[in-house]
Amino acid sequence: MVAQLSHLIYRTEQVRSGEQAAAAAIGLSMAQLMQAAAQACLQAIQDHCAAPARVAIVCGPGNNGGDGWVLARLAQAAGYQVTVYAVPPTTKLAQQAQAAWQAEGGRWQSSIDSLHGYQILVDAVLGSGLTRPLAGFYLAAVQAINAAANTAWVLSVDVPTGLNSDTGQPQPIAVTAAHTVTMVAIKAGLVTGKAKDYVGQLSLAELGIGAAFSKQSPMAELVQPELAQRWLAKRKPSSHKGDHGHLVLIAGGPGMSGAAILAGRAALRSGAGKVTLVTHPHTLAIIAQAQPELMVHGTDEKGLIPWLEQADAIVIGPGLGRDAWAQQQLQQLLDWLTELSGPLPPVVADADALNLLAQLPQGEPSPNLRQWVLTPHPAEAGRLLRSVMSTRFADENMTAVVEADRYEALTQLVTNFNAQVLLKGAGTLIAGPAHQIERILVCDRGSSALATAGSGDVLSGLLGALLAQHRQPSAAALHELVATAVWVHAVAGENAAQAGERGTIASDIVNELRALVNP
Repeated sequence: MVAQLSHLIYRTEQVRSGEQAAAAAIGLSMAQLMQAAAQACLQAIQDHCAAPARVAIVCGPGNNGGDGWVLARLAQAAGYQVTVYAVPPTTKLAQQAQAAWQAEGGRWQSSIDSLHGYQILVDAVLGSGLTRPLAGFYLAAVQAINAAANTAWVLSVDVPTGLNSDTGQPQPIAVTAAHTVTMVAIKAGLVTGKAKDYVGQLSLAELGIGAAFSKQSPMAELVQPELAQRWLAKRKPSSHKGDHGHLVLIAGGPGMSGAAILAGRAALRSGAGKVTLVTHPHTLAIIAQAQPELMVHGTDEKGLIPWLEQADAIVIGPGLGRDAWAQQQLQQLLDWLTELSGPLPPVVADADALNLLAQLPQGEPSPNLRQWVLTPHPAEAGRLLRSVMSTRFADENMTAVVEADRYEALTQLVTNFNAQVLLKGAGTLIAGPAHQIERILVCDRGSSALATAGSGDVLSGLLGALLAQHRQPSAAALHELVATAVWVHAVAGENAAQAGERGTIASDIVNELRALVNP
């Protein structure tokens, strides 16, 4: 990867139009770009397995297939045993590449019975050219590649065939690659949602036009480790607990003390100077005994106000429940924020707080969520979307709607709630209101170890602690602090799963936080 583009994310159409302009600007032809793409794929093959391994290259009719035809020549010249399976090429460049392969004695087959017996399979079928569900040769090609993938290493050229390069959704299936070499720039659909099941290791080949292409404005960018270093600077030796923020955590309805404890522990391990946990009277004793460093209070006739007035940041939701008590806590918070004349403290809404927000009566004035961070997983995001766009989605499976286009769902949530939104999932997405935040942030770290009960509670406690330590952050700072928390949480999940992802629990993630918040 090159410095200009390694962390930047683009829509497919941006790449298609921009690569031609960038190539023209520096005097490169599209044929030269195709040669460079094939060379990058050959390098990936050589890094994985030396010649004379048996290689099957499956070529589609367009320029993605053209990359495959050129790769066939290069791989054969490098000593690999190459067989090509293809449909007749339809673009001029692909036709020229096929002719060059045949001129060197290369042969190809137009039907695929089986791809078993090869050590390397190359998917050069459609790339980013997919516009409708797979059928015919394309569907057969994907099925044949996947059927042999358990005994072969699969390389996809640009984008795994069958994957929508803007949304990351399979159409309806996609090649399950071990490695994807994407060309010119990272496409939006390669880094989030279901794409994580198909892309494998992702590498970028900028084909010599990175500097020229970088003049294009990206729609998103990957969260970089340097962000954590910026927001988690070494503390002054003279600092005291008052310098590191007071987090107020509203959590823990009856029977759900565990979520509150996990969030509280995560906040403590993430460096909050003080953490006050306001909880249901029935769970107070359980939480107080579980973690002595937490200041635990049950709500009484005074409600939340005494604690809210002390807060540098607020988290509401872990284990909150949806009963009358929980509704009362959310409404008190909303009322207090509405009446507050001074600066608003940042508020993290998670879990049942999100579900309660989605249940607020329609037609009433929307609450002021300007300093809020909403942290939904796809199901919670779906409920929030339905609450503000109910007529459009009356009969839809809202979780599926969200996952069908995570970027669009994120944009709708930000627009309708005017808040920062953190859409959880593989490739977590982070965005704020358009007038405040230029581009979406995407976290490509993490693993399935995070798919465990309580993981989200850990994230909310971690995020609340970081916000409390940086009092009154600007919109841009809030955006970056959210991304920092997501990155730390994701890497903590990776580290906690060193002995195996299956069986990693939320407490294991908490145990990894201290090292990561002290970079």
